[in-house]
Amino acid sequence: MSGEKTSSSTNLNSKTRVSQTLARGLMVLNCFQAQRTPGSEGDSRDGATGLDSNSGLDSAPGKDIELGIKDLSTQLSLPPTVVSRLTATLVEYGYLYQNPATRKYRLGLTAFTLGLSANPQLELNQASRPWMQQLAKDTRETISLTVIDPASHNGICISSLDSPSQIKLTTTVGSIRPLHRGATRKVLLAFMQPENSENYIERLKLPKDEEDGLAAELKSIRDQGFAYSEEELDEGAFAVAAPILGGANLLLGGISILAPVFRHDNDDIRRFSELVQTAAEEIGRAIRR
Repeated sequence: MSGEKTSSSTNLNSKTRVSQTLARGLMVLNCFQAQRTPGSEGDSRDGATGLDSNSGLDSAPGKDIELGIKDLSTQLSLPPTVVSRLTATLVEYGYLYQNPATRKYRLGLTAFTLGLSANPQLELNQASRPWMQQLAKDTRETISLTVIDPASHNGICISSLDSPSQIKLTTTVGSIRPLHRGATRKVLLAFMQPENSENYIERLKLPKDEEDGLAAELKSIRDQGFAYSEEELDEGAFAVAAPILGGANLLLGGISILAPVFRHDNDDIRRFSELVQTAAEEIGRAIRR
């Protein structure tokens, strides 16, 4: 009987410690939210959530907010040692990003997936650029980087490298298209949080057979780890895309290869799928470091 009490007490203490850690972690993240002031740059009243009306790619709110251990310790009234442990864990899972130059912290990309005011572009662009360039070199085709716009729930291109070929596919930075059309965005729909994906599909109000077909396609994308589409949006075009995943496998964005159908056969498409998956995995690994 005493053994059962000891086990129960240990479990309770363990749950209490986990709860305290989670609560303190959220307190740390809220310190960055608290820096926002009405009317500041990026404060949105028109539903654009900080996206510039011209380019579509201005900053999200709070993009430049950086706080050090001392700042956080003062705001939270916690010892610096405790704050250091919390920030280390939050960095490990992508909720915070530590600027190597200043040693201070800002919201990371995993925080963006939770709807916090993290900049979805800065870190993702920095981590993706060398791999986009490598893909462009290996394929000589157009490479794009896409994230989910939290306001419209569509896919938005935040970076692109055009093919050097005379005949090529192009994608405009800032262009927005629905998540359920084309591999570049379907891969985002497939790997976003299941409840969000289900809600998105519900809002489409598709006929039952189309809804079932889309659900089956998304499952296939998750199973194989990449998406492929051919002439779904543009005649003569195909795309291969893979998800970029952060801490706890939360979706950060997607990287894609876009090319004309006539220039490639099935062997090329298989090779492209392997290349884009490798790039996506390495980008996610770089962000989680």
